[in-house]
Amino acid sequence: MSDEQPHRAPSFPRPAQPTLAEFREHLVNFAEQTPAPDETHGRIMRSIGPLFRDAVLRMLIDLVDDYAANHAPAARAGKRIEPFRRLHMLLIARNHRLASRGQGHTDLDRLLDSVADEFTLADVRIIRGMAAALADAMPRIAHKAREEGMSPDEIATESGYTASRITQFIREEKQRRAAGDQ
Repeated sequence: MSDEQPHRAPSFPRPAQPTLAEFREHLVNFAEQTPAPDETHGRIMRSIGPLFRDAVLRMLIDLVDDYAANHAPAARAGKRIEPFRRLHMLLIARNHRLASRGQGHTDLDRLLDSVADEFTLADVRIIRGMAAALADAMPRIAHKAREEGMSPDEIATESGYTASRITQFIREEKQRRAAGDQ
């Protein structure tokens, strides 16, 4: 038996943090006070730069507002944060994919501990049921996307399946529809 302790990342003291409201106010002030780009930014940046900057700042402010509306009150009240929000699930899936590959900034063990702390057994049952429903609906989803003009390669890129599997899904849905017409 080894007397070695498992390696843990060092914890660093956190500096005093501004409140969410103060951060949001800072973003709004920054957006209102940031001057337009000068001549050195070139013709394209003068026309696109401010629009891009304003769009990014608006998205960031909206994200802060969304967080404040949906997370901060629940946390203050000691309530569980709703884990089924689309953005939240997207971030977990993305971080898991990157951490599993050894990429990104997320340690896989830390991510899995966080997921285990956040989701209940009931949540797992719901998500597993949803995954099964999505798997069963995938031929219909792929066919609908194809009817809307997407190529099998585009559908594959968006869904995470291979193009050949997407083609198979589309074929299955066409067969199901043909059998229903008879």
